[in-house]
Amino acid sequence: MTVYGHILPGAASIARSAALVNSLTERAKYKVRVLDWHKAHGNNSSLTARHFGIGRMTLYRWIKRFKRYGVVGLNEESRKPKNLRQPTTPWNIVIRAVQLRKQYPAWSKYKIRALLKREGIEVSASTVGRMLRRRGLIDKKASKKRRKAALSPKARFPRGLRISQAGQLIQMDTKHINLPGGRKFFQFTAIDVLTKRRVLRVYPSESSRNGAHFLQECLLSFPFTIEAVQTDNGSTFQKEFEKLCKEKGIPHCFIYLRSPKQNTYVEISRWADDREF
Repeated sequence: MTVYGHILPGAASIARSAALVNSLTERAKYKVRVLDWHKAHGNNSSLTARHFGIGRMTLYRWIKRFKRYGVVGLNEESRKPKNLRQPTTPWNIVIRAVQLRKQYPAWSKYKIRALLKREGIEVSASTVGRMLRRRGLIDKKASKKRRKAALSPKARFPRGLRISQAGQLIQMDTKHINLPGGRKFFQFTAIDVLTKRRVLRVYPSESSRNGAHFLQECLLSFPFTIEAVQTDNGSTFQKEFEKLCKEKGIPHCFIYLRSPKQNTYVEISRWADDREF
């Protein structure tokens, strides 16, 4: 019998430990460091939580999982819902939606929904989209490209750039003003991030033409040069507003979609107007 080698005492357990460490994610390794620090400092949970900037309940969960499952228990669990939503749309509607999609492959879920409505079938556009996606009738690349072209901001204010002078960034937004008798107006607000100086005007609509007119008012009213403006992605600040920005050489920055907190100063200003008036 040929002997090719031998196993040193304890080598098997070392190999198992190494395999165990390799199976941990980076987040799990961080949890191990936290628990080691916690043990080395007398199992003081409050001190450990303050030191690492985590909540004590979070630390307790990690300790509980470590005691129950060992170090592997510190890996992230799947966040997939245990009870997935099951389709409830009748099959005749599904079949008809698929037929229309194959007949008009370039049409969106909104147009297919309109066709279904003409036939007396009431479903939402989201339901149509889910039916088509489950059957592989949506081109993910084309859909992503179309969504990116329609919704992506053209430019955003550089992160980390500190405002050091008046006019370096002007935030703009609109709000509805509902008056008795069903009349509605729109308040346009512009605020300088540094000085908090404001310009307000009221218009009968929030069209891009009124947006451009408001920008002209700001250029005349602010006692300093406007170096950049930041707005949301609404139609008010597109087309003619964007055209005027280019003519005046003013950079136009957009906030992220559904992120009004990035327009903090003008949002707080509008809330103050609501409380005061």
